[in-house]
Amino acid sequence: MAGYQALATPNEAKNYVNDAGQIEWGVMPLNAALDKLKATRDGLSSDEAQKRLIEHGPNALPKVEVNRLLVFLGFMWNPLSWAMEVAAILSIILLDYADFGLILALLLLNACIGYFEEMQAGDAVAALMGQLAPESKVFRDGAMINVPADQLVPG
Repeated sequence: MAGYQALATPNEAKNYVNDAGQIEWGVMPLNAALDKLKATRDGLSSDEAQKRLIEHGPNALPKVEVNRLLVFLGFMWNPLSWAMEVAAILSIILLDYADFGLILALLLLNACIGYFEEMQAGDAVAALMGQLAPESKVFRDGAMINVPADQLVPG
């Protein structure tokens, strides 16, 4: 980065990496953190921020699309459902259609309730994600400015 100069003293420049291999930013002195990020107290230049955005990608969680049919069928894949499915099969073998219908209805009711609860939870998470801060304050070119949160980059 043009204009970057090391700020940390040799004592501050140690790694600050924990046993899991993660950098411990919270215990690192400011100058050491700035050196690690190749940044200055004036923030990044707009050009450098753009380069880092291209390199690291947007600061956003990936959109995950779920197959709703698989979610629904997943509620029939548990020990209680297996016991009910075995009971339904035995009811058919014994020609007890009333019990078969009742067991099948209970299986479907259980799966429907679980499915709708799961979808409501997903909608609640999506609503919370929509309320997250759309903008953040950052130093760019020596001035504090607001940028969209998905445009944040390391440094």
